[in-house]
Amino acid sequence: MITMLAAKTQLVQPGTNLNASFAIIIDQKSYNKVENAVLAYRDAVEKDGLSSYILIVDNVSPDEIRREIIQLKSNDAGLEGVVFIGDIPIPMIRDAQHLASAFKMDQVRFKFSRSSIPSDRFYDDFNLDFKFLEQDTSNTLLYYYSLTAASAQTVHSDIYSGRIKPPFKGEEKYRRIQDYLMKVVARKNAKERLDNMLRFNGHGYNSESLTAWENESIALREQFPNLYEPGGKIKSLYHEMSPELKSIIINNLQDENLDLALFHAHGGVETQYLLGYPPAANVSQNIDAVKMFLRSKIRTAKRRKRDVEEAKAYYMEQYGVPESWFEGAFDDSVIVADSIYSANLDMDISDVSKFRTGAELIIFDECFNGSFHQDRYIAGEYVFGDGDVIAGVANSVNVKQDIWTDEGLGLLNYNVRLGQWHREDGYLENHIIGDPTFRFHNPDEKDWSLLLQKNKDNLRFWKKTLKSEDVALRSLSVRKIVDLESKDAVPELVNIYNSDNSFIVRLSALKGLAEFRTPEFEKILFNSVDDPYELIRRFSVQWMGVVGREDYLPVLVQKVVHDPSDRVNYLAKGALEKIAPEKVYPLFEKEIQQLPESTANNEFLEWMKNSYERSTDRLRKEIIPELSTDTLALKKRIGAVRTLRNYQFQEALPVLISLVSDKNEATELRVVGLEALGWYAFSYNREKIVAACDQLLNRTETPPDVKDEALKTRKRIIAGYTDPVNP
Repeated sequence: MITMLAAKTQLVQPGTNLNASFAIIIDQKSYNKVENAVLAYRDAVEKDGLSSYILIVDNVSPDEIRREIIQLKSNDAGLEGVVFIGDIPIPMIRDAQHLASAFKMDQVRFKFSRSSIPSDRFYDDFNLDFKFLEQDTSNTLLYYYSLTAASAQTVHSDIYSGRIKPPFKGEEKYRRIQDYLMKVVARKNAKERLDNMLRFNGHGYNSESLTAWENESIALREQFPNLYEPGGKIKSLYHEMSPELKSIIINNLQDENLDLALFHAHGGVETQYLLGYPPAANVSQNIDAVKMFLRSKIRTAKRRKRDVEEAKAYYMEQYGVPESWFEGAFDDSVIVADSIYSANLDMDISDVSKFRTGAELIIFDECFNGSFHQDRYIAGEYVFGDGDVIAGVANSVNVKQDIWTDEGLGLLNYNVRLGQWHREDGYLENHIIGDPTFRFHNPDEKDWSLLLQKNKDNLRFWKKTLKSEDVALRSLSVRKIVDLESKDAVPELVNIYNSDNSFIVRLSALKGLAEFRTPEFEKILFNSVDDPYELIRRFSVQWMGVVGREDYLPVLVQKVVHDPSDRVNYLAKGALEKIAPEKVYPLFEKEIQQLPESTANNEFLEWMKNSYERSTDRLRKEIIPELSTDTLALKKRIGAVRTLRNYQFQEALPVLISLVSDKNEATELRVVGLEALGWYAFSYNREKIVAACDQLLNRTETPPDVKDEALKTRKRIIAGYTDPVNP
């Protein structure tokens, strides 16, 4: 039955009446082109346990679609997800960078299309509130929205969502949609289990820490024990394993038995940056590498219309190299050879079109790979290409490295739908590209997709499940107990952390404690910073830095000196800078004095001394003076304030509070300052931020823009981070 909801929308009712439901949302033209494939997809989804609506829209705004989804959920509480097929409007979100993992672009300096975040959280989180700004004139699918002060300031999606949007135009786009939907139908009938996985870590990722790479292998074994048993297979690749690793990756991706591929690497819209330049084995290779570097630099100078001879002279003086090392920079044959060499280090969108990928699911822990608002994007090439890929999980903008990418991933081994797992990801930029109802089938386990629906509010059920021997289920139970018991769960979370032998379960308990930011959380960090699991240590040193207590300083110094993970060393160093960089050197001196006398130790100590002197000077001679002086240009002061979004220096906090409270300061500066204060949500002084916001909200003379940002910041401080493992 078709219901006319409005002049521009039609609703096709489900063909079945099941406990859970799903909505297929498609534009009218796409529906006309691929109707039979859409109906076949609908039937396959219903056969897999979800009653499925089809909402056909024609020339509508995101607001209208959102209203229809919310109304549908109101009428049918069992609605658990939606998929957007074809040319469905793309919300471009502004003034909500605290809801992204890493995106912090200047919205004033850069145009809307670059400084906004493409995000379907607009559609699937009903508690977010937006103000419409404008529609893009060159790409009319893009609609710009501002997150309002009235909105919730954390993401908690009510339903899951996915995008079926091939990176093609014209008739090819519709052919790809048709072929993709029929591929999904065939895959749902096959019901394959997850027993073959590929994992890859690229160059420059997580400080290239082998400890991090090794520990993730252990954590994956906890979540997917079957992959490590007879009949299972997991292959872990590291970027330094072979100079021919790109070919090895492609060969493995083409394995028709591959189920899941997990990429950790840097990325672009059309590229996965897999490998770095290999280390030289002899003097000649070192010289060749330097020559290639120099050729690239003067080509860049020419491309940017700079004087090539001046650039050449600069590098000759800087590195002490002869002019002959620049030879061939503009010879066609040399340019081609250099380009081929560089191309063999990365996976380009053109590479993906040349092979068939066997994995049904690919997780792109990489920046920009899921930029579905662009004409071409590499995740779309994988998903809507000729291979077996059903879905990708990818980011529409940049993403932070230090997040828990595979959190809860083991649930995919328990018949859970991809969307049910992904719904717990709270970032604006992260999306399912493809079918969100996709799932692997494990006949040895219960159907946890149904159990999740049935027991979402059943605390007794989750307490019982907490006793399970399966790590994925215990970890899930911890998250559910946190949701249902709130702060009453704190004592149990402390006990779980102190007693559970699982990396994953302990981290789930710590994440719950971080969400509540109680004294118990601040205390347990003294233990968790030495946890056997590298990711727990990594998060713990970050938490110490943003909490800002000075009694963390000796512990963090020990992590910089002794922790086997390069990434933990790096993050602990940054945490020290946030707390009190001027008090750090004596602690390093004391720690190093306990070690055997060596040139390396003395050089390390000198490096630490210089580093933290620079940090202290930067804070006290640049940032704080720029915050407090009124003689500098407004643009310069705003830049100093924005620094504190990434570097929450505790010493700068009272200065920043004073700035936003001063009625004589420029409104624009106060607004930027309030936004920066929102990133101090873990600070042990955060109540002072709430008090300052309350004062601003209660003053009649406070400008409206300042009041709006004060309300936003107050909510952010009280609610905490969307994902507390990413402070």
